[in-house]
Amino acid sequence: MTRQDLRLAVVTGLSAGLGLLSPIPYGYYLPLTTTAVLASTYGNSMRLGIQRLLGSLMGVIILIIFTRGLELPLPLGLGLALATTRLFGGILGLQVGYKVAGNIIVMGWLVHEQVETVWGPIRLFWTGLGIVISLWASQSIWPSRSIPTLHQQFASLLAAIEQELSTESRRLKDDSISARSPKQQQANRISLQTQLNAARQQQAMAQMELGVNPEQHPLHELWSSIDLLASQLLTSLWAIRSLSAPIQKPEKIKQLHQKEAELLDILCKQILSISSELRSPKTISYQKLNPQAMLKIKNLSCDYGQWLEQTTHDHLATEHSQISKQRFRQIILRVTLIDYIRSAIIEAVSIPSMTAISNKS
Repeated sequence: MTRQDLRLAVVTGLSAGLGLLSPIPYGYYLPLTTTAVLASTYGNSMRLGIQRLLGSLMGVIILIIFTRGLELPLPLGLGLALATTRLFGGILGLQVGYKVAGNIIVMGWLVHEQVETVWGPIRLFWTGLGIVISLWASQSIWPSRSIPTLHQQFASLLAAIEQELSTESRRLKDDSISARSPKQQQANRISLQTQLNAARQQQAMAQMELGVNPEQHPLHELWSSIDLLASQLLTSLWAIRSLSAPIQKPEKIKQLHQKEAELLDILCKQILSISSELRSPKTISYQKLNPQAMLKIKNLSCDYGQWLEQTTHDHLATEHSQISKQRFRQIILRVTLIDYIRSAIIEAVSIPSMTAISNKS
């Protein structure tokens, strides 16, 4: 027995007690609704609840129209009512709700024929209450850990990437630090890619907690942004690793590498800050990263906006003749990749709410 099974048993039992003790009749529809709606995730419960509510409302309306308005013979009227239910169920895109509507029409017409105008709205009331209780229970009683787990996975992945970029920064500062063997680099690459794939699989599970239209949920936008950032960081990291080891001669090239290392250290600080924000419970509660924190992260590297052009001109122009063309191209490529990482981070933290704060500032 899982926690979801136990939650279903507890909520359904309490709902049955509430329905039976209530002075409002037909209270047994309350536990029937919680049994049908309360699923393992909030998103599934929301979808089932909406389907059941629309189906119940449609069934009550069609029942009253055909029994009180048209007054057709039972065989003809019941058949037309069920056909109408299936027609409108298809128009509304109901997958299970039209079955509920059909059940209401049959029960109301055959069992509650004399009081269907009272029975229908009362059943609708119990259905709505059952849906509300189910949605509350799915978020308050042993809620799913899919979303916090996803944030932890993204945060751990960013922290691991930060460690790799920090290693590259140390190599730029000190050429005595040897590069990893190809076997070690391959194992490290597989490990990071595995973490990214695991986060993507977890994201598919977490989206089930976002309710109807998860693609329009703020958390979905946040996850897409972090996923893109992680992909860009990994692509840039592997490209940097494929370059030749940095050299510290002549002096202008050494100064260039020191400047690259300085920027990499700032980028590592930015990545760790984003990772820390992802671990914060407030990020899930507010459904976005802290705008003030994102603005501080963005400002860390804003002064490097024209860094690529200035660095190329100041440090490479005078030394172009002293280094080979291949080495020169690799130096330019490393500078470009580091600046690309900076741009990717700025884009990831430039959320709409933060842009408004920037404009006010």
